[in-house]
Amino acid sequence: MSLTSLVARALGGKPVALTNAEEIAGPQEVVPSARATRRLGTYFDEFSRGMNPFGLVPTFGVADASTPAADIAALFEKFSVVKVRGVYTPQESAQLHKLCVEMSKLKPIDYLSVFKGTAKGFTGGSPVLNDKRFWPYAANTYVREAVQKILGKNATEFGSSVAAHYSARGLHRDYRQLCEKVGSAYHISNPQKRIVRVLHYCAPEHMQGGMLGVIPFTHNERIFAEQAKRVGIKKPIEWFDTHREELVKLHKTKDFSAVDEIDRHIVWVATDPGDVLITNSAMLHCGEHMMSPRYFFVSTYTDVDEETLPMASAQIKTDLAKEYHRHLLGLGFGGSQKILAEVEKTKK
Repeated sequence: MSLTSLVARALGGKPVALTNAEEIAGPQEVVPSARATRRLGTYFDEFSRGMNPFGLVPTFGVADASTPAADIAALFEKFSVVKVRGVYTPQESAQLHKLCVEMSKLKPIDYLSVFKGTAKGFTGGSPVLNDKRFWPYAANTYVREAVQKILGKNATEFGSSVAAHYSARGLHRDYRQLCEKVGSAYHISNPQKRIVRVLHYCAPEHMQGGMLGVIPFTHNERIFAEQAKRVGIKKPIEWFDTHREELVKLHKTKDFSAVDEIDRHIVWVATDPGDVLITNSAMLHCGEHMMSPRYFFVSTYTDVDEETLPMASAQIKTDLAKEYHRHLLGLGFGGSQKILAEVEKTKK
């Protein structure tokens, strides 16, 4: 059934046109944009977004579910972003999509309300600590083997979420309290450790997967400087970090010039339902423009040490959460032993 038909049925069978910008905000004025100052294109507007210098060099790895975990880990060491294709069958992907719908309480048709501003997208939920049905995804064989190769046997999963009709559009880092903390082993100036975030894209077969935008190599200042020099980028990492601030300004100024200029450096890693992205949480990244319904599940992995142990153990407040870490321990995630021991210690 088409989306238009779904909308018509949801509105009592009345004919309806899908919303567009003018229906939401009224007639729009022409607003400043960096696109207008560039060469538009030879035939149409194919050059109006500008050139992305990172397009001249490899910026992320690509593997298949059948790729050995050691090879995936090697790609991660090189790029800190790896797309692994076909981790889930269409049936498994559709089932994960169903779980995300249940947790978020947002159906695909609810995207229209989110777009209009009468409802909000969903993010969060700590799914693995509240619903055992997410465990096979957080501990998926291909994901588990790759993560353990990257982080070692002292790793574990310690932060999950569901996203539905939601996009964190501003470039940001996850776990900023670590990767931006001077003196931390995770600090981007000279990272000795890393936190791995895995995005599991899911949908029925007729829907799209999703995209993650990254500023390549920004998880490590030294590597970024080397690659920026290689492709002729003279802007420092700090300039890309102003993206969120510039996006907030848009709501008042409607001036897209500064945002467009940063946006053209974003590398978009596209996925199909059933693919996963293995990423470094310290790399500047953002979500895509929300133009249609979108769902994904996120799981997070860390080497359990003095910096991450307090964060991980603080989440374990229920018997189900303890059972989850005993489950992970049985699958070779040795860091769960430290978390369980810390929880028992704190309880006394």
